[in-house]
Amino acid sequence: QDFYYKSEIVKLTGIKNVQKAYDAVTDNPQFQNLLEAVPYRHPAQLYESFCYIFVFLILWFFYTKTTKKDRTGFLFGLFLVLLWTIRFFVEFVKEPQGDEYINWFGLNTGQWLSIPFVLIGIYFMFIYKPKKVVT
Repeated sequence: QDFYYKSEIVKLTGIKNVQKAYDAVTDNPQFQNLLEAVPYRHPAQLYESFCYIFVFLILWFFYTKTTKKDRTGFLFGLFLVLLWTIRFFVEFVKEPQGDEYINWFGLNTGQWLSIPFVLIGIYFMFIYKPKKVVT
């Protein structure tokens, strides 16, 4: 229902009731050409949500089964790396979200914004050392 506006679907089908017009497009073979004109899209939000479940499971594993939880900043860094890496790859299948869509070197805005967070996560995982408090 997001491809055709209400007035447009009423005009194309000749059916005055908007809901019945949408139902006719999906159910009536006479309007098959209208349905075929709707482009396919990846369910990027579903990809993202399923991957976030894996992020939780990986973080939970590292917290409960390893000694990495004792290293200050490691789990936070791992969270950043996992989360923003997923965002980076899901952006390949997302539809552009408006005029602010920028494409540099084959990467879109969301991917460029993910890179610094992955780098910050790597910093927290491998380089960050908390300062010792002198008393």
